[in-house]
Amino acid sequence: MNHSRALLVGSCLTLLAPNHYGEIVRPLGSGDLTLGATGTLDAATGLSGVGSGRESLHGTLLGESAWAPRDAETRPVAIAAYASVLWVEGRGPTERVLGDFLAASNSEACQSLRLYSWWLEATRGDWSLRAGALLADEEFACTTPGGSLINSSFGWPAFISADTLNTGPAYYAATLGARLAWKNDAGWSARAGIYDGDAFDSATGDDHLARHGTHFTLNSEQGAFFIAEASLAPTASANRFTAGAWAHTADFADPGTGAPRSGNHGAYLIAERTLRGSTGEPGNIEAHARVGFAPDDRNLVAWAADAAVSATGLLPARPDDTVALGVAEARLSSGLAGQDFERVFELSYTAPLNGWLTLQPDLQYIQHVGASSAGDDAWLFLLRVQATY
Repeated sequence: MNHSRALLVGSCLTLLAPNHYGEIVRPLGSGDLTLGATGTLDAATGLSGVGSGRESLHGTLLGESAWAPRDAETRPVAIAAYASVLWVEGRGPTERVLGDFLAASNSEACQSLRLYSWWLEATRGDWSLRAGALLADEEFACTTPGGSLINSSFGWPAFISADTLNTGPAYYAATLGARLAWKNDAGWSARAGIYDGDAFDSATGDDHLARHGTHFTLNSEQGAFFIAEASLAPTASANRFTAGAWAHTADFADPGTGAPRSGNHGAYLIAERTLRGSTGEPGNIEAHARVGFAPDDRNLVAWAADAAVSATGLLPARPDDTVALGVAEARLSSGLAGQDFERVFELSYTAPLNGWLTLQPDLQYIQHVGASSAGDDAWLFLLRVQATY
C-alpha cells in the first residue's frame, strides 16, 4: 500500500471510530457555534466490460462550522454564518476504473486540501440573502430520491455541469456569489443566484490555481453564471414541481465546428411525488423525473434526463434503511462525431448502522461508457462508508 493510500485509510478509520456521537454545540456570543465532520470512503471495482478488474479507493473529509443567533425568530434581521474545509485524497472510479462521462461517484474530485464553502446569510421573514463562496448544487435543481444515489448525474445534472465552465459553482469548488431566496406558507418558493463564471479560474480546466479555495478572479472572459428557479410544494399535496433556467455570459465554442458563440443558457423541469407516507419516515416512497435542455450549437450536452424512486423502511426490522433505483441519460451535441449518449442504471441501498456510521453498497450499469457511439458497457460495484459526527 502506497503512502497516500495508507494515509487515506488511516484518516478515515480514525473518523469512523469517534468517541462520541452528534455535533458539538458551544455558546458563542449571542448565538451557538455548531461544529461537525463527515468522512466518506468509496471503494469501487469494475465487474465486467469497461474497467473490468480495476479498482479505486477515494475518500473525503469535510469539516463544518456554523453560527446562528439564539433569538433569530424575534429579530427583524437574523444573521448566520458558515464555513467549511474539504480534504480529498485518492482517485475515484471515473479516473481509475471507467473513464465515464457522467461520473460514477458524486464525491470524486481532484486531490486537494481546500477552504471550501463560506458565507453570511441575512434572513427577514420569508426572505433570505446569502453571500460568500457558494455551491449552487446544494440549493438548485435538487431532488429527494436523487439524494439517495451515488452517480453524479442524479445530483448536479449534466445539462448544467457539462455545459458550463468547469461544472459551474458546484462540488468540489465553491465560487464567489450571492443567492436570494423566498418562500411562503402556501408552498410557493423561489430562489435566484449569481456566481463567478469559472470555479477553477482556468479555461483549460486545470484546478491547480484554485485547488486550495483561496484564489478568486472575476473578469469578463470567464463571465458570470446566473440561475433561478420557482417551486410549488403545497403542504396538503403529494406533488412538487420546479421550473428553472440558467445563463452564462462567457463565450463558448460550437462542439462540432469550434465557431465562437456569445453566451449560453438552458432550462429544466422537475416533478416529484410522494407515493406513500411522509418524506424521511419509515414506509415512505418518493419518485422524481427531471429533464433539462441547452442549445446544441454551443454545448456538450443537448439534453439530459433522469428519474428515480426511493423507499425508506421496506424491511420492518430496518426502518431507517433506504433503497433507491434510478436511470439517467445525457445526449451529446449532434455536432460531435462519434459521440452520442451515456446512460446509467443504478441500484443503491443505504443502511445506517448506528447514530454516526452508514454503509451504502451500490451497483451501476453504464451504457456507452465515455458517451462514445462505439463505447462498450460496464458494470461497477461501489461501497460507500460514511461517518458523521
